[in-house]
Amino acid sequence: MVQKKQRFFHSVMNYIHFSLFIIVGITLLSIFFSFWLSEQADTDIQATNLSGSMRMQTFHIGLALTHEPNKVKQLIQKLDNTWTNPLFLHVRSSENVNNLTYAFDLASNHWFDIVRPFLINQTTRPEAYLKLTQQVELTDKLVNQFQQEAEAKIRNLRTLQLLAFLLTTLVGSLIFYLLKNRVETPLNQLSDAAEKIRDGHIEQRIHIEGKDELSMLAETFNQMSSSITETYKQLETRVAERTEELQRNNMVLKYSFSLARKMLDMQSQGLDYQETIQDLAEVLKLKDMELCLFTPEGEKPYIHIDPHEDNTHLCTQTSCETCKGSQPFNSVETLGFSCKYPITRNNKQYGVIKVKRLDGTSLPDWQAQLLSSSADQLAIALSLQDTKEQEHRLAMLSERTVIARELHDSLAQSLSYLKIQVMRLQKSHNMEKYDLQQPIIDELREGLSSAYRHLRELLTTFRLKIDDQGLEGAILQTVTQLKERSNMNIHLSYSLKDVPLSPSEEIHLLQILREASQNATNHSQGTHLEISLTQLDNKDIELKIKDDGVGLPDKPGKLNHYGLAIIQERSLHLNAELAINSTPETDTQHGSTEIKLHFKPCYLIENQLSTPK
Repeated sequence: MVQKKQRFFHSVMNYIHFSLFIIVGITLLSIFFSFWLSEQADTDIQATNLSGSMRMQTFHIGLALTHEPNKVKQLIQKLDNTWTNPLFLHVRSSENVNNLTYAFDLASNHWFDIVRPFLINQTTRPEAYLKLTQQVELTDKLVNQFQQEAEAKIRNLRTLQLLAFLLTTLVGSLIFYLLKNRVETPLNQLSDAAEKIRDGHIEQRIHIEGKDELSMLAETFNQMSSSITETYKQLETRVAERTEELQRNNMVLKYSFSLARKMLDMQSQGLDYQETIQDLAEVLKLKDMELCLFTPEGEKPYIHIDPHEDNTHLCTQTSCETCKGSQPFNSVETLGFSCKYPITRNNKQYGVIKVKRLDGTSLPDWQAQLLSSSADQLAIALSLQDTKEQEHRLAMLSERTVIARELHDSLAQSLSYLKIQVMRLQKSHNMEKYDLQQPIIDELREGLSSAYRHLRELLTTFRLKIDDQGLEGAILQTVTQLKERSNMNIHLSYSLKDVPLSPSEEIHLLQILREASQNATNHSQGTHLEISLTQLDNKDIELKIKDDGVGLPDKPGKLNHYGLAIIQERSLHLNAELAINSTPETDTQHGSTEIKLHFKPCYLIENQLSTPK
C-alpha cells in the first residue's frame, strides 16, 4: 500500500515561495511605477521646453512687429501650431481642473481669443506690445506650472522609490527573520546533531517547534537517534554477554585442558584431588561443593574433599548409601537442594561430586555440563588407573611365570643333575667303589660352576630393563656388557628406529638377543659375532645372530644349553618363526651358528597394513 504524501500548511517551501513572490512583486511594482512616472516626467519636461519655446516665439512676434512686419503672420502661424502640439493634448483634454490646466486654458484662450485676432486685425504697436506682454506673462506662468508639474512627478518618483526601498527592507528583514528562525536555525541544529552522531555521540535530541518539514524531520531524527541508541545499547549488552560467555568458555577450556593433562600425568605422578576440585569450584564460582571417592564394596568414602579446606580428609559419614546412586550410575540426581554427579565408567561408580544450591535454583547449563564432563574425566582417569594396576598385576604374574619357567628350565635342571650326581656319589660310597668317586666329584664341581654361572646370567637377565632410551639403548647396553666380558668382535646392525613395537615385543626381542648372544660368547669359541635387527620389505621384523664358532652339539638341550629352550619359548610369545642353523667345525673349515627370528609386529596385525609376501 502506497502511503499518502503528507502535506504541510506551514511548509518551509511555502515560506520560501511566498518570500520570493513578495520580493519579486515589490521589485516589479516599483520598477513599473518608476518607469511610468519617469515616462510622465519625460513628457512634462518636453512640454516645459515647448511652452518655453512659445514664450520665445511670442518675443519673436513682438520683435517682428518692429523690424519685420511681413513675418508676423508666419510667426503667428508657427505659434498656433505650437499651441496645438500633441504634447499639450493631455492638458487640453483633461477633465480635472488644476493649476496646470487653468494656466494652460488661460494662456491659450488669451492667445487665440485676444492676442491673435488683435495682431491680425490691428497693427498698432503700443497696444500690440501690451497684448504680447500679457501673453508672455501668461505663457511664463504656464511654463512655471509645467516645471512644477514635472518636479512633482520627480518627487513622487523619489517617494515611490523610497517607499519601495523601505518596503523591500522591511519585507526582506521579515523574510530573513522567518528564514533564519524557521530554516537556518533548525538546519544548523540538524547539522550539529548529524556531526555529533558521526563522531559517535548518538544520543541526540532536537527540539524544533512548528508543523513543517523541518519539525517532522527533527521528530524523525529524534526517533532515529532513540532507535540507534537503543540498538547500540542492545548490541553493547549482547557484546558484553558474548564476551563474558567467551571468557567463561575460555576458562572452561583451560580447566578442561588442565584436567586432561593432569589425567595423563596421573599415571606416573598421581592426581591432586584437592587442587582439582578447588580449580573446578573456582571456574564454576560455587561454594557448596564436595568430592567423595569410594570403592564399589566400601561402606564409606575413603577420600572426602571440600574445595574450601586446605587438606583432604576422611568422610565422617558411616554409610555411602546417601552418596551412591542406583544403577546404571549414569544420571544426575537431585535431592532437595543438592545435585549429585556420579563418577562412573563401565557401570562402575568410583565416587560422586555433590553440589548444594541453598537458594533452590537449578544450575545453569554450562555449569551442569562442566560438572558432568569433569565427572566423566575423573571416571576415565580412575578407570585407567585401575586398568594400569591390573595390567601391572598381570605383568608381575607373567614375569614371575617367566622367572619360574627359566629357573625350572635352567637352574632347577642343573640342581636335579647335581642331585643325581650326589646320589651316584653316595651309592659308590656305600658300595665302597672309591675309584668311581673322582669322576663323579669332577662332574659335581663342573655342574656347580655351571649352575653358579647360569645363576649369575639369570640375575643379570632379570635386572635387564628398557628405560627412556628405548629398545636400541637397551641393546647397545647389552652389547657393551658382552664386549666387556668377552674377547669376541661383536658387530651390531640396528634399523628399527621408525618401527613402533609394543613393550611386550621389545622385552621378548631383548631377552632373545641377550640369551643368544650370551650363548655365543660363552660356548661358541668364535672370534666374530654379528647381530642384526631389521625390517624386511614386507614390514616383518627379522633378528639374526651369527657367530663363527664350533657350532652346536648334536643334542643342545643338555646341560649348559638351556638358553635355546628359553629362546624357543619366547619366540612362541611373538608368534615368530625360529630357525637355528649350525655348521660344526672341521679340520678344513670353521664352524658357525646362525639363529634367525622372523615375526610380524602387532601394529601391522591390528591395522592390517602388511603387504603380501
